[in-house]
Amino acid sequence: MKKTFVTGLFAAGILVGQPTGRQELSVGDIEKMLAAQVPSDVIVLKVKQAHAVFNLITADILALKKAGASADLMKVMISAETESADEAEGITIPDGTEVKLLLKNPVSSATAQSEQRIEFTASEPVVVHGVTVIEKGAPAVGHVTEAQPAKGFGRKGRLNFSIDTVQSTSGENIRLRSSKTATGSDSYGKAGVVTILTGPFGALVKGKDIEVPAGTEFTIYIDGERKVPQRSGGKQP
Repeated sequence: MKKTFVTGLFAAGILVGQPTGRQELSVGDIEKMLAAQVPSDVIVLKVKQAHAVFNLITADILALKKAGASADLMKVMISAETESADEAEGITIPDGTEVKLLLKNPVSSATAQSEQRIEFTASEPVVVHGVTVIEKGAPAVGHVTEAQPAKGFGRKGRLNFSIDTVQSTSGENIRLRSSKTATGSDSYGKAGVVTILTGPFGALVKGKDIEVPAGTEFTIYIDGERKVPQRSGGKQP
């Protein structure tokens, strides 16, 4: 049985063991696999793996049915078209959308250096119209804009840093700002950075040297509308 199955794959022109990823797959390929008696559930997996767009017309559906395509197979082929259309359309993340981020490593005015990279992770997903656009755990980055250690005569340390971008589910870096509205100096585009510790997060300043522990949560906002591709399977159940 196994030998017949493998032979059928080769007869259908499908390479066994080829690298995974996006692959070309047509209605004709499906008909060849059906003619070679490749099991329907295997063809379904192949269709899902290929992320193919079939653009089925009535004649195609009738031909597939005649070739022995199961209802599940045809549903998957039609679903692939719908998902592709959704991905092409994309989804817009509204300006001012709230993002909650956790600081990965502690930052101190005693040791921080200007322009030092600071890393964060999203503490919860960001969902727009039922679609996850930023996953929980998504990376975000910022940088130190000012750092001075505490000095003698009671002079406290100084520390300011930005949270610049967060990564969407499509892999794009989305710009951020500290305030919900984008007016005046709060705008990322005008100010260049988002100052944290002298702004809405000033309450974090404690002691002679400013210490911000790992796990500190910041609420930050998307800077401007941003349209991103919709990842396949990104819709929430």
